[in-house]
Amino acid sequence: MVGTIKLYERKHKLFSTINMSMAEGIAQLLSSQILFSGYLQQKSLLTQVEIKLLQAQVNPHFLFNALNTISAVIRRDPDKARELIQNLSQFFRSNLKQNVRTVSLREELEHVNAYLSIEKARFTDRLNVDIAIDDALLETQLPSFTLQPLVENAIKHGISNLLEGGNVHIYSTPVAAGFEITVEDNAGCFSPPPDTHQGLGLEIVTKRLEHQFGRDSSLKIDSKQDAFTRMTFMIPASELSKGAKVGC
Repeated sequence: MVGTIKLYERKHKLFSTINMSMAEGIAQLLSSQILFSGYLQQKSLLTQVEIKLLQAQVNPHFLFNALNTISAVIRRDPDKARELIQNLSQFFRSNLKQNVRTVSLREELEHVNAYLSIEKARFTDRLNVDIAIDDALLETQLPSFTLQPLVENAIKHGISNLLEGGNVHIYSTPVAAGFEITVEDNAGCFSPPPDTHQGLGLEIVTKRLEHQFGRDSSLKIDSKQDAFTRMTFMIPASELSKGAKVGC
């Protein structure tokens, strides 16, 4: 963006040094404002692109699996198939609403539950899910599409490798600096990619967490082969909703 500032002086009067300095100061101030406005616009566009990337990652293979699951259920249990279709509709409707930078933890969990309803039907007794999140955290704001990619990763790269007894545990833990949110599976199949990147979905999640809460809130992954994989991030005390009590 390019602009021009014009200052006028009365005819036959020299333009003073003071007026010249004032003009330069105004120009620098407006230039800074224009640059900052452009930065905010680009930042907003980047956020939208990141959200679209996360949506694009989950939709194709999840939709394919969901339709296969419903197709298998529809003959033996039409009522269950109808329920799954409603859950699938809710999931994608929630996806459309997620084109925002932040959502409440309550909304994020609703999105996760819609996703899990399909996955539990697909894996039947191979997948058990336990959610234990402190109620006081539910109105806390966090980046949209934070939990769902973690849960999907736990199922896709963990539980799907087990023949039975797959468990996913989503829970909160008070710590001195705030609250930790953890997605844990009992498969223990995580292995870092050779190029040191966590993968597109997880990489975007940790980047957006750091941008929202700071580097201390970046995604941390702890895994023990054939035992567990824990993906944890922290919500700082300063970001918690009222009523949430941090640990000592």
